[in-house]
Amino acid sequence: MNITFSNVTFKYIEKKILDNASFSITDSDKIGLVGINGMGKSTLLKLILGIEKPISGEIIISGGMRINYLEQDPIFDESKSLLEIIMAGSTKEFPINDYEANSILSKLGFYDSSIKPVNFSGGEKKRLALAKVLVTPCDMLILDEPTNHLDNEIIMWLEKYLIKFKKGLLMVTHDRYFLTRVCNKMMEVDFGKIYLYEANYEKCLDLKNKRLEDEESYKKHLKKVLKAETDWMNRGVEARRTKSKSRIERFKELSKISFNEHKDMEFTSVNTYLGKKIISIKDGKKEFPNKLLFENFNFDLGRNDIVGIVGDNGCGKTTLFKIIMGQDTLDSGELILGETLKIGYFSQTLDVIDPDIRVIDYIKNDTNLIETLDGTIDANTLLDRFLFTSDMKYSKVKMLSGGEKRRLQLIKVLASNPNILLFDEPTNDLDLYTLEILEDYLLNFKGPVLVVSHDRYFIDKICDKLLIYEYGNIIETLKSLSEYLDSKVVETKSVEVKVNTKNKNKMPASLRNELTKLEEEIPALEEHAKELKASLNESSTDFHKLMELNEELEKLSSEIDTKTNRYFELLEIKESYDNN
Repeated sequence: MNITFSNVTFKYIEKKILDNASFSITDSDKIGLVGINGMGKSTLLKLILGIEKPISGEIIISGGMRINYLEQDPIFDESKSLLEIIMAGSTKEFPINDYEANSILSKLGFYDSSIKPVNFSGGEKKRLALAKVLVTPCDMLILDEPTNHLDNEIIMWLEKYLIKFKKGLLMVTHDRYFLTRVCNKMMEVDFGKIYLYEANYEKCLDLKNKRLEDEESYKKHLKKVLKAETDWMNRGVEARRTKSKSRIERFKELSKISFNEHKDMEFTSVNTYLGKKIISIKDGKKEFPNKLLFENFNFDLGRNDIVGIVGDNGCGKTTLFKIIMGQDTLDSGELILGETLKIGYFSQTLDVIDPDIRVIDYIKNDTNLIETLDGTIDANTLLDRFLFTSDMKYSKVKMLSGGEKRRLQLIKVLASNPNILLFDEPTNDLDLYTLEILEDYLLNFKGPVLVVSHDRYFIDKICDKLLIYEYGNIIETLKSLSEYLDSKVVETKSVEVKVNTKNKNKMPASLRNELTKLEEEIPALEEHAKELKASLNESSTDFHKLMELNEELEKLSSEIDTKTNRYFELLEIKESYDNN
């Protein structure tokens, strides 16, 4: 099955997102969609889904093609249980069995499918939406930033799941390890054009560089020709009378060509004084009702440290930042802060930006003049350096894409010339180009950096030490995140069961009932399989009967395998409760 774009053009106000784009993807492709924020990645997905319509051209989708879509910010009916939400994708032709729904929910950290998504966090909603799109039968899976808000163990489980996935996949993600390991093709949106590379992310970089080099050579040649033709056209009146009409027409056509220049994003900040004391925590302890975040925590931040803070969602990483910034306090222990600290804080949420403020005013509200290593620049020039066009600067923030808002948020932090940086999930929604610029900036920053992130590539590249949340403790290590994860016994089951104190030794009734039911169902299915095999032997001369029995046996064998895998998962979960 195919999705084909034929000469598709799409504009958003005056900005051309696609310019006569033509390409085709199939249900056997696994494609990573990349491009600078605002170039049209999300718009391309919306065009495929029919949410947006092209100005011209045609989008052809094979008849009967089923497409599942994971959106960035899913919303659910809070009156329905998790199981009801998952089962909404079940149809008579393509049914979802209860055991399949429960299995995928447990793999994504939901062990009681009867609960409702009331007050779910962004991460919990993302995991629930992921469970729904993965278990619902489809021919093409479209994922928009699937790893945002996910714990490392779930990211690695999802990575393995998608590697084995037998249907089509199109996804937007900033996770470079994920792109390299899962995708067999890359698609780039660049100035309205689509470039398809027959390679994973790592190999795609070489192919893209070659394309840009070829384009640059062609542009130089074209500009040279255009200059010669312009000089020819500018000769005197007498000479112009003898000019050939065909050459004049050629000049007019050449003059229409516009050159899309890839500008470099750049920013440098001046050094501000940082005293001997920076951040020190002695015997720190913090807990919430029925949940210990950490205790006996001792930490001294060095002047040149780049520290990665990792752990499961909800373990207290953001709380640690709030304690450092004075928005929360330790329950016991001591926090010592240097008197000269000037903290730059990059929040993981976008609700700190007024959607109705103009982009340039958002930066100007603090100061219109920013000190850089190149001298003092104004807000307008600073926005230029971060690739905000003139019309974008004077539009309202709500008109920007999610990635452009994150880039604007980043400018605000860096423009204040901090001497210490606290970054909470900075990679969410940033395009890969901006990420590389940010990485270089942080590696050259003259001061310490604390960064919370689930992005393994990002943490591996910039951090020289880690603070890892583990079972109420914070462990300091010099290992990279990849080394740390490899050193653990990473199982393919879901994140370990999180149970509250009063129920920690009691497996939920829904899981106990499911286990009991499987203990009855599996032997019955195996007995039925034996009967089918016997019928196959008896029908060796009836071809049509053989075909029917074979098909039934294949479906039955698949069901036995799935239920057996689920049975062993439930046994492991039961054992984890029994051992607590």
